[in-house]
Amino acid sequence: MRGKLSAVGGLAGLMAIAAAITMPVIGADSSIADTSASDAAANLVPADAGTPTAPANDIDDTRVTAQIRSALAGDKSLSSMAHNVSIATNPQAVVLRGQVSSAEKDRVEALASQYAGTRQVVSQLLVKDP
Repeated sequence: MRGKLSAVGGLAGLMAIAAAITMPVIGADSSIADTSASDAAANLVPADAGTPTAPANDIDDTRVTAQIRSALAGDKSLSSMAHNVSIATNPQAVVLRGQVSSAEKDRVEALASQYAGTRQVVSQLLVKDP
């Protein structure tokens, strides 16, 4: 019987902790602006408005994405932000999205151009300097 009571007490204790965590904070400062949108690059339209910006599942497109990703990872002069740039490849374009420093933007675009072949490189990189 004692084991059952401690299990019930343990469950009640967990429920009390969960209730305390989910209770709203009274007096929170609502004047703090939401800056989450400023950390993402806008979806830009390429020079050729007919160029799709979504990734394709073609094996050749996947290979190009992997080559660019490998080149970025192998370049030790780039920051972790530049190493984590999003790459979407399709038969018409290689689309780069993410945050980089102003010094890294040209380097990331150049590495993508090396492997893009005849695809257009669409840079939607957001320059974010400290």
